[in-house]
Amino acid sequence: MNGVLIRIAFRNLKEHKTKTLIIGILITLGIAILVVGNSFTDTIKQGIAKNYIANYTGNVFIASSSIKKPSLIISNEMLESTPKIVPDFSAIQNHVESLPEVTGTTGQINGVALGKWNEVGEAFMLLFGVDATSYQNLFPQGIKLTSGSFLTEGEPGIVLSKTVAEMFEKSAKKEIKPGDTIVLSSMNNVSGTKIREVTVKGIHDYGDASFDLSYVCFIDQETLRILNGMVLNTADSLNLSGTEAASLGTFDESSLFGSDSASLVTDTVDADGPIVGNDWTNVLGDTSQRAYLNETNPDAWNYMLIKLDNQNQAPKVIAQLNEYFTANSIDARAWNWLDGAGMSAKLADTISVVFNILLFVIAIVAIIIIMNTLVISVSERYGEIGTMRAIGAKKGFVRKMISLETLMISLVFGLVGVILGILIVLIMRGIGIEASNQFMQILLGGDVFRPVVSIRAIILSLVTVSLVGLIASLYPVSVALKISPLEAMNKG
Repeated sequence: MNGVLIRIAFRNLKEHKTKTLIIGILITLGIAILVVGNSFTDTIKQGIAKNYIANYTGNVFIASSSIKKPSLIISNEMLESTPKIVPDFSAIQNHVESLPEVTGTTGQINGVALGKWNEVGEAFMLLFGVDATSYQNLFPQGIKLTSGSFLTEGEPGIVLSKTVAEMFEKSAKKEIKPGDTIVLSSMNNVSGTKIREVTVKGIHDYGDASFDLSYVCFIDQETLRILNGMVLNTADSLNLSGTEAASLGTFDESSLFGSDSASLVTDTVDADGPIVGNDWTNVLGDTSQRAYLNETNPDAWNYMLIKLDNQNQAPKVIAQLNEYFTANSIDARAWNWLDGAGMSAKLADTISVVFNILLFVIAIVAIIIIMNTLVISVSERYGEIGTMRAIGAKKGFVRKMISLETLMISLVFGLVGVILGILIVLIMRGIGIEASNQFMQILLGGDVFRPVVSIRAIILSLVTVSLVGLIASLYPVSVALKISPLEAMNKG
């Protein structure tokens, strides 16, 4: 029976060449677009993922669970409140590094600052506070110096990005070089405005990685902790001792501005005699608590960056870490690299979604066109269908026949579309697509884009064309089966 159906379906397609070609061309073009488009987006996504994981983010990162929308580049949530740090960083790091999938970790502090150079040069910058040794070990190819050197362990300093260096030079009309000193100012909600002078160690260039990364400057972690107000205990308020409170007196309107009967300046006599020598330094009593509260926290990091043997292990590691945090009541959460990589890295995912929505719309249009063409084809074959029904063909036979015809068209021309799509991708790969501006360079991952044929796109295309054919055949089949054999023979 199957052999008979195939022969009949093949004969019917040959007899209706024009309609078969119309449907076939539509399917071919649609599948070719699907293969090319998905190969493009898959290549872009894979390139961005490889680039970011290897050079900027690692595979997984950990942040405080109070951060709802983390960003490894810049986070408004962190800038608008007290520093949100990974709790018990050292303990978590020891646990993470004990996992067999993990190949390395490092800490990162994020910040922003306004830089001043020679009184006239100014630049805004994003800051990555890092441990020089562990950061370079985790991202050995991520830092591309154009002059000078990277940070040295235990020494304050800053490595400017090429973009920030150019901002200084444009405003100062002079070239900034390693060895120059700049003044950084930043504001936080813990210790207010902080100003620090740092020496420029070098200048680096992230190239065309992304627009937001172009403002990133590396700074030693201790200086950034000071700028961010990452002190040992941000939760405690400053408690004055009895001596300190007594020495400050009671502040009210009368004591501040005097009264009608009191002069603004009065003479006082110390019963114990005048204060001499170093006694002035002890007037506020013990200041050790304030000194403690102003010491930076050496274990304070906004993020822990983690590299794995394989990105495919990321979901498993993230689940394990989050279970560990929950079980031990640790205020931390593990995320996938893309969650914190910034807008540029997420752009490819967004484009992929938009592209597939467009393809879905195109598929609906194709189904309607194919359906209408098949209905016309069926209506022209009423007599043939009626004769088949009259000599004993069941409804199931007619249904299978029309569905098989549609499936044959879909698969044959679908394969042609896949081959055409592969050829187009290979040709474009050989020629290369030049990125004409920075946006395209970010999107395409470099100056020249060379797409790779996506196996996922091919499989998706074949599944899509099969579904399109199946759905498109449903209505024509129902039309054919509604007509009685006698009526169909009379119409024929």
